[in-house]
Amino acid sequence: MKVKVLISWILQIIIAVTLGAAAAAKITGHEETVAVFKTLGMEPEGRYLIGGLEAMAAFLILVPQSVAWGALLGWGLMTGALIAHLTRLGFDSTESSMGLLAFLTWLFCNVVLYLRRERIELIDSMFGGESGKADSP
Repeated sequence: MKVKVLISWILQIIIAVTLGAAAAAKITGHEETVAVFKTLGMEPEGRYLIGGLEAMAAFLILVPQSVAWGALLGWGLMTGALIAHLTRLGFDSTESSMGLLAFLTWLFCNVVLYLRRERIELIDSMFGGESGKADSP
């Protein structure tokens, strides 16, 4: 197994666990997530929508044929989370650990997107590639 594929799989598992746990907290109505979405003015519809999308991203990132799409969806969700922390939620106490986790997940999604860039033509061309070949899962 190539080193880049191994690194990608390690990060994919971390991302899937993180997004899966976050999705479960949102869908089951964990107290902290309800408070966050009330602050954002998106409770409960936004919480269910984001939770569902996080669950989808967690699933997609573990399926070899959809790794890059899962990473792209995760990247978009974490970009939104970071914007929410920078504009409305802040980084105090509980929010700081949630914000740090969002940043790390966003960063890991970027790395997976780079490592698996040949799976999405637009992403591959953004990185100046036309690798033309896909790595094995």
